[in-house]
Amino acid sequence: MGAGPSPEAPVAIVTGAGGGIGRGIAITLAERGYRLVVTSRTAADLERTRELVEEAGSSGTVVVADLMDPGTPSLLLRSALDSFGRIDGLVNNAALNIFVPFWDQPDRNLDDMIETNLTAVFFLCQEVASHWVRNALTGAIVNISSAEDTIAYPDQVPYASSKGGLLSVTKVLALELGPFGIRVNAVSPGSVDTEMTPDIYRREAPKLIPIGRLGEPQEIGTCVSFLLSDDASYVTGTSIYADGGYMLL
Repeated sequence: MGAGPSPEAPVAIVTGAGGGIGRGIAITLAERGYRLVVTSRTAADLERTRELVEEAGSSGTVVVADLMDPGTPSLLLRSALDSFGRIDGLVNNAALNIFVPFWDQPDRNLDDMIETNLTAVFFLCQEVASHWVRNALTGAIVNISSAEDTIAYPDQVPYASSKGGLLSVTKVLALELGPFGIRVNAVSPGSVDTEMTPDIYRREAPKLIPIGRLGEPQEIGTCVSFLLSDDASYVTGTSIYADGGYMLL
């Protein structure tokens, strides 16, 4: 490792950072000089993410929290300000998905997925954006959506509904927050290879993807890094579809 990040290095909150895409995003941002507040509900997973962030030459603060707790948005903002004195970016990655046919969906599935994938994002965006506006600061928000915000896939009515809503939230927030110098975008991944991916899916899904393979978590991270950066200073209210060409079929 080098000398570590500069005290002026940008700071981002990444939710759902205990593994999978969220961990990949955290590592990629750390490699690009971001200091991070990483959060999920599992302490051990977050500690491993922090180790990887530090191996990448940056620093991270771990916050174990449930995004459906009304106090979590203020807790995450305070953690960023107390640890690093600033907040420059917010990455809403945490999400819940359960594959169940429409007819068999349990009563709570729709509520749980909307609360996790959409409602929690709304209130965290509200908390962080309000801080920026109150203090005449600029910033960038990236919401991790899904290719299913646009295309249909079976057995995922609640998930697809939440992601379609998230894309709409992204667009409306971009419209409302743009005059304050706050950009809001999304990344909509297709199939990504994580520790949760079943072996059969690794074998079969690439046959449906023009590039011929699943994505890697850090490839989603590079999209996020671009959207948070000044390189995307004229980009807001849109989504990058990182799906290996799946939506072309």
